Amino acid sequence: MGRIKPRYLLKCIKCEAIKPHDENLYCCSVCGGLFMPERDEAFIKQQIGFGTESQMYFDSIRYGRLAQRYPYGSGVFMWLKYILPGFPEKAVLSLKEGLTDLFEPPRWLKRQIGLNRLYIKMEGQSPSESFKDRGMPVAVSEARRLQLECPELGISAVACASTGDTSASAAAYAAYYRDVLRSIVFLPFEKISPGQLAQAMMYGALVVAIKHRDGFDGCMRLIKEFCAKNPSMVLVNSANAFRLIGQETIALEIFQDLRWKAPRWISIPVGNGGNLTALLLSCLRARDHGLIDRLPGIIVAQAKNTNTLVRWARSGFTKYEPGKFHDTIASAMNIQDPVSFPRIKRLYDCFEILYYDVDDRQIQETRARFNRAGADICPQGSVAVSAVLQARDDRRSLQNEVVVAVSTASGLKFIDSAIDHHLNGSRKRFANPYRVVENASLEKIEQAVKSAL
Repeated sequence: MGRIKPRYLLKCIKCEAIKPHDENLYCCSVCGGLFMPERDEAFIKQQIGFGTESQMYFDSIRYGRLAQRYPYGSGVFMWLKYILPGFPEKAVLSLKEGLTDLFEPPRWLKRQIGLNRLYIKMEGQSPSESFKDRGMPVAVSEARRLQLECPELGISAVACASTGDTSASAAAYAAYYRDVLRSIVFLPFEKISPGQLAQAMMYGALVVAIKHRDGFDGCMRLIKEFCAKNPSMVLVNSANAFRLIGQETIALEIFQDLRWKAPRWISIPVGNGGNLTALLLSCLRARDHGLIDRLPGIIVAQAKNTNTLVRWARSGFTKYEPGKFHDTIASAMNIQDPVSFPRIKRLYDCFEILYYDVDDRQIQETRARFNRAGADICPQGSVAVSAVLQARDDRRSLQNEVVVAVSTASGLKFIDSAIDHHLNGSRKRFANPYRVVENASLEKIEQAVKSAL
């Protein structure tokens, strides 16, 4: 039996050269441009239908018996025939990623914030506890496909630079294929959370901590050079278009969660820009396939210390100026020169987009406020929610509009910053320090409890 004919391709956004399926490339060999995925849309419609028919097709997978068949029980690979038609199932690696909760805040919090239809997409519920587990299984599956179908390439490892979540995800997925595929990660020294660092080490990655004045951006430049000199390594940063393809499923899952209604706004935290690119691309395709009847508005959310896209928007989209590295509580999005910016430039003007940045004080306060409602949002998720609150105050009536904010990771990955806030922050900022009772007796404990209630 021959190879399955792929019904997708990767095209350079600069010169439109097509990436050969039998080569290990993440950027164009002709001009160095990034690739964007294109699919045989007519073939896809022939296979799964259009509009209501295609909605029913995907509902039958998610809620029917096919979800019991590997890999269709995955919130990524249930969309395989739509995002990568013709990709060989034998190369697919799924760890049951996706299908994350669309959290609805309790009524008391809705009343406090004046948003009646806010939801939070809890991407921290995936295997390595971040949204990277949508793009990474597709990128690692492609590395595995190259091993199986193109052994002459000698593919032996996946490699990435990371602010934390990418390295954890790459290490987790490569660990499953550890006998044939290793993982190598470059990390900015002491600039990621201990929880994220621990994940990369526990999953068995070769971790290289790099002291560089440019933090992640410096690591990114080095990993590109490293992979260029070592062609047996597959770069799995968001420069790799297969990462974008997997991340497209966040939007698809949101639409399905909402019974195929596009929310009025989707707020997304932006670091390297892969998630924003995937969101824009996915929304456009979903509309063109009749899965939704209109495009949602997009809220681009960045930390104030890493707000390159926000400053670009404020310049009237005329000046793109990466900033200098500065620490931020939202360490996972601490990227000054988003790799996917050229892709974003091709897509952004199709949408209504708002741009907001959030300082560390507000990140901590919003996170603590929503944690109190049972939402395990991370600092990056807090940036997305904080941007929604800014949009609410910015003379825009969001009270009864459906708004979805994406929280990209589990808050437990960033436990140090949470503990610091609750031990040292004020109660006005929703800090909740523990009470110490010395020479404990039941009477003293009761007094401490009553005084706190």
